[in-house]
Amino acid sequence: MADRAHRPRRKSARREVSPRRRTRRPRPPAARASRIDHVRFEIDLVRERFRRSDPTFVQRLEGIFGEREVVEVEGLLRLSASVLTALSRRGFSRVDHWEVQPGGWLPLPEPVHERLREPVGHLLHALRSEAWKRVAGARSFAVRLSGSGEMRADVIVRRVHRERRHAVTVELFGSMSMAELRAIERALRDELVIARLRRGVDGRSW
Repeated sequence: MADRAHRPRRKSARREVSPRRRTRRPRPPAARASRIDHVRFEIDLVRERFRRSDPTFVQRLEGIFGEREVVEVEGLLRLSASVLTALSRRGFSRVDHWEVQPGGWLPLPEPVHERLREPVGHLLHALRSEAWKRVAGARSFAVRLSGSGEMRADVIVRRVHRERRHAVTVELFGSMSMAELRAIERALRDELVIARLRRGVDGRSW
């Protein structure tokens, strides 16, 4: 009995929790709020000027419309091509819908491999159909593009020499970070000579 009384008590082993098994803490509200589901850009241009001159694009237009007709359509189509190029650089490369007003729908691109999606090339291909007749008198060009996941971009490009409205409207839908939004804005500024760009999220400017 005495030996049993003086026997040292065994210390209970402390369980160490592996870092891998630790429960992840929920992101703070500020981190969740940094994701944006919808943003709208309203863009005014400097006299419909373009950041980059692309004589090849004009030559391809002349092959469709003819030299005299290109004078009428070049502004709208080159501006549309510049916006398409900017957005395709950020992953918006699949064309879900496009149309001109007045004029109606343009033929959609045929399904191709993801690496071959090039909206400007698809636009020129569509114009080689009877669609070029509709574009000649169009006042605006609208397109819906899809990106990765559920990302979507709705774009309207307008002739503005007779209107007092912004030339380009870009609406983005999907879960986006502020960093990605800034990258999209930089891509647009690389392609267009922007006089003023207004941003809006849920009706608020920022």
